[in-house]
Amino acid sequence: MSGLISSRRRRRLFAAPVHGRRPIPRWSWVPFAALAGGLALLTALRALGLDGPLWYLWLTDARQPIVPAVFLGSIVAAAALYGRSRNTAGRVVGVISVSAFAVAAVLLGLVSYLHCSTDGPPFFDQLVWVLSGNGADPWGSAPGCPVQPPLAHHLARLCALWGALASVLGVVAAMLRRQLDRWLAARADRAIVVLGAAEQAAAMVRAAAAERSPSAALLVVDHTGDEAFAATVRSQGGRVVAAEGVDADLLRSLLTRRGRIAVETVQIIEERVPEALSTFAQIARVLDGAEPNPALVSRVQLRIDDPWAAENWRRTVTGTQRTWLADALSATEQTARALVARLDWVQAERLVLAGRGDLAAAVLAELARAERERRVLRVDRAAAPLQVTVVDESAAEFVAEHTAQQARFGNDSGLAEVRVVARAATDAVLIAEAGGELNTVLVIADDEPELNRPTRLAGQLPQVTILAVDPASSEFPDQPLVGRLTSFGVGLLSGDEPPEDHWTRIARLLHAAYLGQLGDAVGSRPSSRPWTELPTFYRQSNLRLVHALLTGVAQLGRTWAAEGAGEELSAAEIDFLSRAEHESWRRFYTAHGWRPGPRRDDSRLVHDWLVDWDGLPPAARMRTIAGVRRSLALLDTAGYRSQRVRTLAPFRRHGEVRATRLTETHRWLTESGSEMTGAAGDWLVTDPDTGRQWTADPRAFASGHERIEGDRYRRTGTVLARPAHLGEQVDTIEGPALGHAGDWLVQGSLDELWLVPTARFRTAYEPV
Repeated sequence: MSGLISSRRRRRLFAAPVHGRRPIPRWSWVPFAALAGGLALLTALRALGLDGPLWYLWLTDARQPIVPAVFLGSIVAAAALYGRSRNTAGRVVGVISVSAFAVAAVLLGLVSYLHCSTDGPPFFDQLVWVLSGNGADPWGSAPGCPVQPPLAHHLARLCALWGALASVLGVVAAMLRRQLDRWLAARADRAIVVLGAAEQAAAMVRAAAAERSPSAALLVVDHTGDEAFAATVRSQGGRVVAAEGVDADLLRSLLTRRGRIAVETVQIIEERVPEALSTFAQIARVLDGAEPNPALVSRVQLRIDDPWAAENWRRTVTGTQRTWLADALSATEQTARALVARLDWVQAERLVLAGRGDLAAAVLAELARAERERRVLRVDRAAAPLQVTVVDESAAEFVAEHTAQQARFGNDSGLAEVRVVARAATDAVLIAEAGGELNTVLVIADDEPELNRPTRLAGQLPQVTILAVDPASSEFPDQPLVGRLTSFGVGLLSGDEPPEDHWTRIARLLHAAYLGQLGDAVGSRPSSRPWTELPTFYRQSNLRLVHALLTGVAQLGRTWAAEGAGEELSAAEIDFLSRAEHESWRRFYTAHGWRPGPRRDDSRLVHDWLVDWDGLPPAARMRTIAGVRRSLALLDTAGYRSQRVRTLAPFRRHGEVRATRLTETHRWLTESGSEMTGAAGDWLVTDPDTGRQWTADPRAFASGHERIEGDRYRRTGTVLARPAHLGEQVDTIEGPALGHAGDWLVQGSLDELWLVPTARFRTAYEPV
């Protein structure tokens, strides 16, 4: 049994994303329909009195129990496969099933009664018998009727019964469907959650369904009651959770299981940003209050279409010591990525960009970031760099804004040269700049383009690839509209591909760098497949590396909100990040059932590196350190650089302690191992929850505590605090202390300083 469980776990871990699996063929229902039709034809011929070979007589014997079961099962299987292969809603499958049963009941019933002579008009009496439920019993009495009812008659009655039963069950299921969805959603061990009923929510559901891991449930919160939207969700295998609004109890039931985080991705697809931010705040409180899950790297993605607002918000939530990742999804940024990807696909050498709106700015920013990523990954480009020309009356100011925006976060412009044409982007100017060359791409990114202008240009520039924005659309089609002209909209999706957030992008690039080192060994293991075929387990592991780095840097007393070049990490800090990354990797693998062993064996989920850092072979340590440095460099390409936090922020004390006065000198150790000394007359303070003890100066203790009764004291007042730097020397009243990763430096009202570990700081202080 253990071998069977291990095999199932391995198949689940190494399964490719859903979009990489082979879809159900559209003809898959045909064999079952043919089988049901063939059995119906044979039984009909026997009911009409036709004899045949022994196998035919055996199959059509009225006492035969196998044929009815196969016949009914084939109808159900054909209807279900028809619905699955065409991705139709469940109610459509139900209608097809009931219709098939009804047709079979009528036809087989008529054939069964056809030879029964009656005193009434021919055919009509038989039709009445069929419509009354095949309940007539003329067998052996009416002229021409067989003595025993034929198998076709039994099949007709079974079809009528099953059709009626399916109809009743369908009505009941429809009435209870939303309640059933909610119940099943609460039982899912891992989930992808989509909130919002925006115009693009249905498309996002399809993309999320294609990217989810094999064991993840797709849950969609709907507060509109739109049945068409609900049918779309269910056709993708999702569950619709009906709710008037989003509250903490609902989120807790969707995002956690038994107090532990159980969600892979949360997508907030709201039309209005204030509502989206409010929902994000509720989600953050639920996830921050839940127990971490080492087997998951949870992401919360918030839709903010304005690219500059998205980037500013992204930086406010990056680098906090959270067990999950947050990112903004911008339709403008996603469309710019699709445009730049199209440039690579057509192997463009020249880009003519007309316009200076948000989309045009996002295109330049994407080009700059892509070029910086090539430098880090050392992608050799034999061809000359892309030649970029911006055409607009204010093109010079527009390019200067791009350079300033990149420099704000310490980046260079990323582009070797941007040629400026400070003229109105008329047809004549664009035709002259494009030049009619095959390797040129013309992007028309005007905020309000003329309706037929792209078509006119396509007729005069047949060799040029033209990409023209359509403000009324949100799609980015693969096929051109006319010639080499593609009209596209600004949206979160590019075809069927889901939007890629910043952190997933870096994870994908890290995997690309890993594949580049393998050479001919690419594909030899599940972990060495291309990203589109990479099992979700390994995708999550690459994302886990990014998360470990973001939170690890925050533990070092640094912030990712640095403007400019930031501060270079020391060798000790790189060593800490490498150790933290390895420990994160080890917890992730162990949580998924891997175990240590002398030699790696993916088939048995055994890995020889599942040991502590000091037990790793030198090659493994060097590889981990190289991965950390490469991740930092890729974050650098997006303008994410860290610097030490030096500003103290106010925090309020809360909770209770027990305290007594010392009558003699008392020595004690901090959590990090520094030896402290309390003098006679100092207070010996005890945490009643953990039993941890430390000493406090009488004046400092009096300024931050008030007596409740006996030796019980309430913590009061405010302090100033910031994350401590790694190796920072702090002169406390009780003696010198050394800052460790995760410590907080606290300053009291008397300017006294002390260090508090993260776990105790979170329970004893709250931000003001």
